[in-house]
Amino acid sequence: MGKLALGSAVSWFLGAKFHSGRTAKKLKAKFQKEQKSLYTQYYNDVYKLSEQNTELQYMVQQLQEALKDTESKHELEAIQRDYDEFKMPDIDGDDRISRAEFNMYVKNYLASYPGLAEKDYPKFEDFDHDGDGFVSFQEYAQQMALQAQQAELEQLYGSKDSGKASGSKKAQSLQDLYGETKKAGNFNDMYAQYK
Repeated sequence: MGKLALGSAVSWFLGAKFHSGRTAKKLKAKFQKEQKSLYTQYYNDVYKLSEQNTELQYMVQQLQEALKDTESKHELEAIQRDYDEFKMPDIDGDDRISRAEFNMYVKNYLASYPGLAEKDYPKFEDFDHDGDGFVSFQEYAQQMALQAQQAELEQLYGSKDSGKASGSKKAQSLQDLYGETKKAGNFNDMYAQYK
């Protein structure tokens, strides 16, 4: 009876060890399969995210380039608009405005402009910065920029000019405040800056 009990205990122990070994192998194989599946999914997700990141970077770059192009076109259009306005009083087409052309323009065009008083008419001296008797496109563009800045300051501070300072003094003080504006020899030089 002792041998029988001992034999069945040994067989039970060996059977349990055999079955637990098989179960452990099955669980290990299942774990490795799941681990492999998780790693594969992880690497696939990382790859997809890196692709999406690359696509987003490309889209951002395209949008930045489109913005730069739009800004350049806008600046070119503004320069062209200013140049077209500059050419209106330039009767002889020499890309500069003489005092006579300036006065004729003021008389014919600005005098008929509603709401503009004679005291508000621009003065030739305000535009002729170098005093050579002609207004170049560069001088015209600088003066228009200074007038725009002055209007912005007047709107900001809500004060009108008292009339004591002349236009050139106002222009000089604004130039000192804002710094020197961009210089170019003529329209072609300014146009070349934006090509």
